Amino acid sequence: MGLPQVSLPLFEIEIPPKGDKIDFRPFLVKEEKLLIMASESGEVQDMMKATQQIVTNCSMGKVDGSKLPLFALQKVFMDLRSASISNIIDLNLVCGNCGTIHEHQLDLQDLKITYDEKHVNPIDMAGIIINMKYPDAKTLSEMFESDTIEDLYSVVAKCIEVIYDGDEQINAEDVTHQELLEWVEELPAQQFAGLREFLETMPVLEHSIDFTCGNCSTENTMTMNGYQNFFV
Repeated sequence: MGLPQVSLPLFEIEIPPKGDKIDFRPFLVKEEKLLIMASESGEVQDMMKATQQIVTNCSMGKVDGSKLPLFALQKVFMDLRSASISNIIDLNLVCGNCGTIHEHQLDLQDLKITYDEKHVNPIDMAGIIINMKYPDAKTLSEMFESDTIEDLYSVVAKCIEVIYDGDEQINAEDVTHQELLEWVEELPAQQFAGLREFLETMPVLEHSIDFTCGNCSTENTMTMNGYQNFFV
């Protein structure tokens, strides 16, 4: 006789930026193991890879975590963690003046996707219009693992979706990555800056916490926007 199967509840999670709603199951022990191992390593790349795998697993393969933009991956993961474990996590906030530690409970529902006013898409480069797409978490992970400027150019090239030159429309999928990379490298510095700003001003998942130090009365603000802050 086989071992009994445990019935799992399903819950809907909205996938940014389009807002599609997908059914997810909660974390299982194997997902919690991934979280613990990635957290213990302390490496952002390990946390990103674990998050991608967990989102894929818990959506039963309907969402590929490695193909989500980073802010979307983080938001889906936060919603998934809230439903699977708890929406409350305990934090230790450190006063920037005296170093006193303050205990704080963070509600993950307070984490919101914020948008930079400077973020522009599509981008007009002297009559050539570039429609960009957000880099997925896998692409950004590869960039984080490297420290060369070439990888920045490569990421920018991967983010190009469509180029409009007058009446001509060039879809990125119709040319090779190497062709796009060479085209990016031939751009004037001022025009490339517009593409780089697209990456620098992408939406981010964050939340700011204001607290007054009980020891020295210093007013502190801490912005939570990284895996180290709310991974487990």
